[in-house]
Amino acid sequence: DKSYELSALHGFDPSPELSSRANKKKRQGSTNSNIALEKEESLLGKTGRMFRTSPTLAGLFGEVISFQSLSTVLNVCFVRQLKDSIPIDTDRASFTGQFYAMVNGSSGLMQFLVLPMARKYLEPQWVYRFLPLLLMPLLVYSAVQPSSLWIAALSFFALKSTDYSIRNVANEMVYQPLDFDARYLGKEVIGVFANRFGKSGMSLILSGLTTILPSGWMGARQLSQLSLVVGGAWSYCTVWLSKYVVSNKQAEAKVQERKRRQELEQQPSSSLGEGSEGATVSKPIDGNDSEAKKTN
Repeated sequence: DKSYELSALHGFDPSPELSSRANKKKRQGSTNSNIALEKEESLLGKTGRMFRTSPTLAGLFGEVISFQSLSTVLNVCFVRQLKDSIPIDTDRASFTGQFYAMVNGSSGLMQFLVLPMARKYLEPQWVYRFLPLLLMPLLVYSAVQPSSLWIAALSFFALKSTDYSIRNVANEMVYQPLDFDARYLGKEVIGVFANRFGKSGMSLILSGLTTILPSGWMGARQLSQLSLVVGGAWSYCTVWLSKYVVSNKQAEAKVQERKRRQELEQQPSSSLGEGSEGATVSKPIDGNDSEAKKTN
């Protein structure tokens, strides 16, 4: 119950928006041409229109695809380096377990201790500009230096720990001031298609390169260089997205304006109901008065 109260308090509950839309459709009637057009519009057409008119959604789509592609490349590079450096399976499994334990521990520390205290001062646009500054020096160093397990592990560690903590928080903050369709339909499209397409698309590219190129041409060094290229594309997408992300103050103002608009849209229906009840009560009184006048 507490979680539902918090979601409704901070504007994450979609039920007021859904009820206001239903009331608006009832008041306007079925003859309204805009509503008829909205009903006839397909889900694919609605999604395309939404991404064309919202640069923030388009930027999020590109950022998610490029980030998942970078994550796939760094994951393959880390596994390749791990296999070359630690040939024994038990030692490799022990190293992998300790690595992901550190990733989860650092992410939990960020989520439960650091981010709640820094939430007021955490601006999403600066988060998107900070993440490339954190990852790109590691990618450049791993691309120009001889391949090493610790460099690959550090790059992959920085990417996964920031993804599990600060990046996910920034993405949720970006969605909040958007309109209803962008917050729910656009978010689902990005979560389903962009995430899956980034991972599976880059996996297909890596499989194709491994098949086409001669043996040994897709080693750890080449994967590090590919990660630098993909990281550059991701950095461009994040910087471009940061131009369209509003500040916390502007986002809060948009959320409050949306709440006031929903309250105003719900008021006419309630006042109409009160007026109709008053009309039903006043009819017999008027009738009794007229009958009394006739008898007089």
